[in-house]
Amino acid sequence: MISSVEITEAIRSLGVEPADVLFVHSGLQSALRVEGDTRQAKMETVLDALEAAVSDGVLILPTFTYSFCRGEDFDVELSPSTVGMLTEHFRHAPGVRRTAEPIFSCAIRGRLPGEWEDRVYVPRDVDCFGSDSVFAFLHEANAKILFFGVGFEFCTFVYRVEQQLGVPYRYMKDFQGEVISHGRRTSVTARYFVRDLGAGVENAFLPLGAELSARGLLHEHRIARGPRLLCCAARDVHRVAVEKVHEQPDYLLTRGQAEGVAT
Repeated sequence: MISSVEITEAIRSLGVEPADVLFVHSGLQSALRVEGDTRQAKMETVLDALEAAVSDGVLILPTFTYSFCRGEDFDVELSPSTVGMLTEHFRHAPGVRRTAEPIFSCAIRGRLPGEWEDRVYVPRDVDCFGSDSVFAFLHEANAKILFFGVGFEFCTFVYRVEQQLGVPYRYMKDFQGEVISHGRRTSVTARYFVRDLGAGVENAFLPLGAELSARGLLHEHRIARGPRLLCCAARDVHRVAVEKVHEQPDYLLTRGQAEGVAT
């Protein structure tokens, strides 16, 4: 069986330090051999390992709900995560706080710099990938982005790069609703740099992952008969993505889906 210590050692081998900010995309399909007699116990083993890897830092897992996109209000305490059972389990754990973002919320354990407290925890109008978003914090802190049992195609951080570059296949769209936090309701507008679905635009991030790997910036560790781990630094993702999009404007798109993108 795979112990939490073994997982922590694997994460550390990828360059993660105890004081780092660690953002984790996860999938547990390949984690059946993780210690624990129940699904809950296995998730605790994984979370123990993640927390130990950044014991003096900050651990962040996405708990995206897409609530406003669905025409639903967002309840910080009650709206379930839609991005995996580990993220839903983590947001209920002691000492974990959830951001008030009604589309791309995240669950956080660890202390954020003081100026970030109001930015992410207080219900207010938001720009999902703007300067006050968790994704901006990941860039500022040069967080390590870990892919636990999933591939680089899940790298949501790249959406911030697309917004900063103002790519022509996305546009700003406002979504309205109410954010409920500790029983209080706040009317909120969330600005989201959405894909042009009418043009059939689809992202493809695997070429960026391959480029990062070729440059020695995306590190890999495969636990024997267990999950594959990938890890990279947020600023490296940002820098290489900007470079490649400047070279080829449709770089982050599925080939054949970039009709109408200027060259």
